[in-house]
Amino acid sequence: MKKFLKTLLFLALVLVVFAIYVATRPGSYSVVKKRSIKAPVSLVFNTVNDYKTWEKWGPWYQQDESIVMQFPGKTSGIGAVCSWTSVKNRGGRIKTVSVKKNSKIAQKMYFENHKGADVYWNFKEKDGETLLSLGLEGDIDFFNKLHFLFSEKPEQFAGRLLLESLQNIDLYVHKEMDKHQITANGVVEYTGGYFIYVSKECTFDEMGAAMDKMLPKVLLYAIKKGYPRAGAPFTLYHKYDEKNKIVSFSSCIPVRERVNPGEDIALAFMEPGTYYKTTLQGAYKFSDEAWKKAFENAKNEGISIDENGKPFEVYSKGHTDSDNPADWITEIYLPVKQ
Repeated sequence: MKKFLKTLLFLALVLVVFAIYVATRPGSYSVVKKRSIKAPVSLVFNTVNDYKTWEKWGPWYQQDESIVMQFPGKTSGIGAVCSWTSVKNRGGRIKTVSVKKNSKIAQKMYFENHKGADVYWNFKEKDGETLLSLGLEGDIDFFNKLHFLFSEKPEQFAGRLLLESLQNIDLYVHKEMDKHQITANGVVEYTGGYFIYVSKECTFDEMGAAMDKMLPKVLLYAIKKGYPRAGAPFTLYHKYDEKNKIVSFSSCIPVRERVNPGEDIALAFMEPGTYYKTTLQGAYKFSDEAWKKAFENAKNEGISIDENGKPFEVYSKGHTDSDNPADWITEIYLPVKQ
């Protein structure tokens, strides 16, 4: 009997020592992970700021398909709240406590029967990219100290989750940026009018860089001179040589009246005409696809395109209107043979 009691006493002592050891382990954690995302900072910020997007990129959904998100009130900005329930794991809620547009977001996360955690995001734009930092810090209770004693450290577990979150946000943002649609608008009448322009002939490969310089140049000139604009900027194509990969084009700004530009800016008049119109909503990188569709649709509709005419494309909505390329609008006009 005495031997049995001694054994019990020894085991109790071991448990007490073990409990003290567990209790004295580090009681907090702090983890920060970063990722550079090739997207405008406003687009990345708006994605994180709205809890309704979290279902699209949150890595926890891959680990627990029983999670159900709930949005009891506003979903973005200070005071926004999101809660969740889970059959497999504990539910919880997260609340946005502070926001600095395109710069910082701070949130407080709460779990059932568990101490809360602080979540903070930092956004920094550099050379057209967004450096996104995601941090998580909080306290560890006794039972979680015990859990982490026999598994990976909390910094390792949280770090992996943060990295997956950043990677998924990157993928989600680019998927959103690549959304596009092409619409056949059919035959329309274009009223024409005066426009100022600069022209260039170059190879297909050189065209993109040339346009990036030419359109702003003409636009700034029109602003400097105070010319009243009559519409959105457009590109007028004079020659498109597929065989030799040579293109001749003009970057144009429509003006309401006849003006007398100088330097290397010229004035011209576009006569009214009949065109087959196609609209691309999305990034300009899909313009080749849109032009191909325009010719295909016109042919399928039995409309003859004038090969000697001059097609053009109008940029009715671009990067100055929205940071998201999925919102941009390019209108393609093919001259119809009369």
